[in-house]
Amino acid sequence: MSIDNRRQKSILAVNLGLFANIVLAALKTSIGILGNSPALLADGINSTSDVAYGIVVSVFMRLAGKPPDDEHPYGHSQMESVAAVVVGAFVMTTAIAIFWDAVNNVYDLLAGQGDFSGAASIALWVGLLTVVIKLGLTVWTQRIGQQTQNTAVLALAYDHRNDVFSALAASLGILFGQIGYP
Repeated sequence: MSIDNRRQKSILAVNLGLFANIVLAALKTSIGILGNSPALLADGINSTSDVAYGIVVSVFMRLAGKPPDDEHPYGHSQMESVAAVVVGAFVMTTAIAIFWDAVNNVYDLLAGQGDFSGAASIALWVGLLTVVIKLGLTVWTQRIGQQTQNTAVLALAYDHRNDVFSALAASLGILFGQIGYP
């Protein structure tokens, strides 16, 4: 695969993921608020952080594409690896924040505090739509990452995969809330 083709495929994968995450972040956050779904709202915030990852990877991809110069006679291609490390750090930070929020929600439930009246049906449909979109993005982005051997794109594929589990958990939480479980 030529360097230009590799770069174009990598940028396409990053940009498509970024676009999908922008749409999903807006959709899940707004429906999470309007549909009384803390689970979908938390997943929307997770998608907002995915937008930040996408922007970071996009910037690093541009830097990695710069030609060699006096300071970097072998080029800037290692910036892709730096982007993968940055995405990994963001993913860990987001996971910790979501876990902490879940612990607080369980505490509120056990203490008899908080509103657990159930979410609107549209929240469940948005959660399930997210699962389908993220499954597709996972498979496609992983394929592009393997073809291009781009660690930053592979890191985004793994993040899409993690988002499948996050959206599935949110959807199950919404479903259980609708059938009467807190």
